[in-house]
Amino acid sequence: IAVTRKTGSFKLSYYNEYKSYLSFKMKWVCQCMNSSDEEDESEEQSTLHKPRDNKLYQQNLKPCCMLVITTQKVVALFVLTGLVILPIGITLLVQSSQIFEFHEEYTDCYYGTTGKYCRETDIANKGCPCNPIKFEIPDTVKGDIKILYGLVNFYQNHRLYRQSQSFEQLMGEMNASCYKETFCQSFEIEEGTGKKYYPIGAMANSFFTDDFTITKEGETEPIPLTKTDISWKTDREYKFLEPESFSQKITEYVWPKKWQVWKNSNDEQSAVPSSVTDEHFINWMNPAAFPTFTKLYAKVDLKPGRYMLNVMYRFKVHAFSGKKFFRLAETSWMGGRSLFLGVSYTLVGVLCLLSSIFFMIISRKTRSKRHERKKKIEEQISSNLQLTQSTL
Repeated sequence: IAVTRKTGSFKLSYYNEYKSYLSFKMKWVCQCMNSSDEEDESEEQSTLHKPRDNKLYQQNLKPCCMLVITTQKVVALFVLTGLVILPIGITLLVQSSQIFEFHEEYTDCYYGTTGKYCRETDIANKGCPCNPIKFEIPDTVKGDIKILYGLVNFYQNHRLYRQSQSFEQLMGEMNASCYKETFCQSFEIEEGTGKKYYPIGAMANSFFTDDFTITKEGETEPIPLTKTDISWKTDREYKFLEPESFSQKITEYVWPKKWQVWKNSNDEQSAVPSSVTDEHFINWMNPAAFPTFTKLYAKVDLKPGRYMLNVMYRFKVHAFSGKKFFRLAETSWMGGRSLFLGVSYTLVGVLCLLSSIFFMIISRKTRSKRHERKKKIEEQISSNLQLTQSTL
């Protein structure tokens, strides 16, 4: 019923529409009585174009449910969501806080007792041993610990750098060309000898050459590190393959420019890989998505106690304003140490509970006004119905 208010009294706007509706209905009834025979003939024609009544054509309207949003339902939904998410967030925070992690930056490490930085010394062909970094393993640590190295402001995802390599060469075809020849011009053929680099490209040439060893405090014998099974199994079996007769064919090639610096030193043979199947090399050749990243270096089983980390400084980063850091990380059922997920779940749970309280307060304050408005509308409708009956 459409009602308009004018000069303190209610005037019905649907009266004329109601009369026109009655007249239309009477005409329709008369036409139906006069054309009953014609409808029988038209029914036969209409059935010719009528779609089939089956599930494929979907002509039947199935029962459906339309959610009626009320204050009680919204409050219940927010309370239920908060009660489910909040305990999960607290559990993740507690579990993450119990995971051991040691992080240390060594970009500006000192060399011996001279007070000089390793970055200021000439480290060609020898490397620079940083002063030992002390750390302690708590009693809560159980199982293997992952050793990772990280770089800051190093863009491995740059298009020119990423494409400066040969995927075919890494898969066993030693004579393969670069992915794009223009990206490997200075990293493909050695000047003077004319021999081809193996592996070619800027990505392989910039291999991370720092070494790490761990010793227990008071001892000199380094703790053995596990450097196998630190890369993806699919990479080892399909993407990085050693060619047949590699030891014979390698004499026809030369190692990349920066690799030759460390290959010439007999004491530092471990600084660069001896083959593309080296797992440190495999991890390095998988580009990181962000300029700050970590790569898995090794795994180690450390008992609770005090240890010293020894770093052989070779990889310079000051040319591109970069930084280097070392990380020891324990893993659990939820992965490594990360507060982001736990904080996110906790904040969402708290916000849901606060939102439910807010909606309850608003509903309480507006309940009396809603009742008064509803009562007024019902009175208006009843008075209008009485006026309509008297008018008709």
